Amino acid sequence: MSVSRTKQRQAEEKINQATQATQAFVKPVGGWIMTFQEAIGIGASALAERLGVSRNSVYSSVQNERAGTISLNQLEKTAEAMGGKLVYAIIPREGPVKEIVMSQARKKARRIVQRTRAHMALEEQTEGLRSQEEVIEELANEFAREMPRDLWK
Repeated sequence: MSVSRTKQRQAEEKINQATQATQAFVKPVGGWIMTFQEAIGIGASALAERLGVSRNSVYSSVQNERAGTISLNQLEKTAEAMGGKLVYAIIPREGPVKEIVMSQARKKARRIVQRTRAHMALEEQTEGLRSQEEVIEELANEFAREMPRDLWK
């Protein structure tokens, strides 16, 4: 197995593990900063003091988190000031990583097969061919196995 394929499989495993670990997480309505503050009983003034910022800055951070505009750096600093740890991941919306790769491989295979069949039809060479979906699936499996980086081109 090639080094790049080994690296890809290791990355896929990390993503799959993160997916399983995050299935119970749902962002709280007030955001994680506010929720963590409430859980440990730290007020905005005490948190501001720990961060070395004003109380308004803490309120701004809470609002920015809710709006989705807080930086990871700021969120991490805030978490650490409360004795917490920021954890983030990019995970598939649905299904395992392999399905994202196969979906892209099928798209690429479908484009190639359709283009090839169109040329063959023009030359009247379509008799006796396997079904289009069968060829697409076979080609997609080959793409996903042999050249996953090329799927996104």
